[in-house]
Amino acid sequence: MFGSTTYPFNFCNRNGIPMLETNQVTVTADNVVLTLPNRAFRFLNDKGLVLIRLNQSIPTGTTDTLPIVFSSNDFTQPLTNVGGEAVTVAQFLEPGVYLVYYSKEANLM
Repeated sequence: MFGSTTYPFNFCNRNGIPMLETNQVTVTADNVVLTLPNRAFRFLNDKGLVLIRLNQSIPTGTTDTLPIVFSSNDFTQPLTNVGGEAVTVAQFLEPGVYLVYYSKEANLM
């Protein structure tokens, strides 16, 4: 663990960028679901940066072309790159910390 964790997120850089940690990775026929804590975005601003800490490995043998989606509160949100294309397993393979822009208004990550 990095520092103290306050459910459902903690702030890095003295209340700068919030960090969310994945609880689970699930592979389906259509995508790879990274599960975040319930109400993870509740107290965050409408848009901004967030660090996603991928705690679990995506299982070996998972097709590299499957898109990544986030799940929280039984709602799924696809992860896209700046051009609007789906981010795939090939781009998000290793556990680690990833910087993600989110917008509640535009419904994008």
